[in-house]
Amino acid sequence: MTGRFPMKIGIIGAGKVGTTLGRYLSMHGRDVGGFYSRTRESADEAATFVGTGTYTTLHELTQDNDIIFITTPDGVIAHVWEALLKENLDHHIICHFSGSLTSYVFSDRERAGALGISMHPMYAFSDKFHSYEQFHTAYLTLEGDPEAVAVMKPMWEELGHHVLTLKAEDKIKYHAAAAMASNEMLGLMQASIDVLSECGFAEEDSMALLRPLVEGNIASMLEKGCVNALTGPVERGDAQTVEKHLQALAGSKAGRIYQSLGSTMVELAGRRNPDRDYTPIRKLFEENAD
Repeated sequence: MTGRFPMKIGIIGAGKVGTTLGRYLSMHGRDVGGFYSRTRESADEAATFVGTGTYTTLHELTQDNDIIFITTPDGVIAHVWEALLKENLDHHIICHFSGSLTSYVFSDRERAGALGISMHPMYAFSDKFHSYEQFHTAYLTLEGDPEAVAVMKPMWEELGHHVLTLKAEDKIKYHAAAAMASNEMLGLMQASIDVLSECGFAEEDSMALLRPLVEGNIASMLEKGCVNALTGPVERGDAQTVEKHLQALAGSKAGRIYQSLGSTMVELAGRRNPDRDYTPIRKLFEENAD
């Protein structure tokens, strides 16, 4: 299988992910055969933008391509795979791009003679026709059949991407970590804004107050890492202030968030200042645990 590289790529799904990948790979000299989509209009639109052809059937796509990208929503991937199993998939690599599903969704692939792999770009596909412009910055994760990884990993590394591999059983944990760092960060921000609203501040003013803190901390974290970027009362060992925080937020949603992050904060502080005794603060968070 690795000896056939470079290989021709067919894309099922003409949304933001499929269109971005098609344009990006085509720009960098990879052989993109074209698109198949639920509607002919969306496939034609993506093909015109990328400069490829359009397939009207899965049979045409599987006959013309070696690698098949499934870039549909997660809930559709299994159904697409069931349809693909009706075609000749011998020596094909089948790849989906879900952050939570694994290559196990491609059941019976050995019997079909196909290789399965899942790839997840840690990247926000915000716009169908512009996301390709910054896609070179994306880190990629792969898991699946070793033979498929042996083809896909160098294909992306040759384009300058950092490609990491993980085990299928760790995929959902990986996805949860990504959700915490992106989606749940917004929840934390909203909880802070809600607390400030209880102090009488309008949301616009609260956002303005918090913005320099958020921007500064994120910049410092990305430059120095979480341990060295940590500041605040926990890092200083200021148990009195932490206790007042817990009292002020007691019984509230924000209080539960503050408390739940406490042990992690104490751990970071201990790693930054190994000679400092954080026992009083650790006990405060333990005492206030549900």
